[in-house]
Amino acid sequence: MKATLKTIAMLSLSACIMIGGTCTSFAAAADSGYTAAVQGHSTHNTIDCNNYQYGEIIAQFTDASGASKSYTICADCGMVNGVSTLSRVSDAIANVSGVDVYRGKLDNSQMIMTVACFSSNRAAEGTVNVMMPKSVVENYDLYVVNPDGSESAVSVSYTDDWAHLEVKMQDGPALIRMYAQN
Repeated sequence: MKATLKTIAMLSLSACIMIGGTCTSFAAAADSGYTAAVQGHSTHNTIDCNNYQYGEIIAQFTDASGASKSYTICADCGMVNGVSTLSRVSDAIANVSGVDVYRGKLDNSQMIMTVACFSSNRAAEGTVNVMMPKSVVENYDLYVVNPDGSESAVSVSYTDDWAHLEVKMQDGPALIRMYAQN
């Protein structure tokens, strides 16, 4: 019996190595203790920001005990629940105009990033290719939070000092969870 279990364990490890560490990514996601879901998007209009249609991300994080907390995250200025929380990523560019990328830690210790591309007072939808300094995302696994609470891996590749991300934004700005790699 032990020999069979060892064989299964070795085959599983081999499969993880062959698929490039995806198993590690899922393990990191499961270890965060929180689930998240994007509840929707809304227009954001404060003194500090522009008036973009669907510029705010309304998200809910739920911890392992079932306690939930809602966050209103501005993808245009980095404010979270009305407080300046996220830092703008300088030198981020995209294949569409008006890209805004913000990164930081929420009060629940979750590392997040937002990606939004604004044009003509409207947030872009669909897939956006973003290039930013490698230091912003290296050592993290990135996952877009979907409305149903599932998370989709963000495709990341590196060249020299740059990271290239393919971000799928179905309904406007994307909320990305950043899981530290082990």
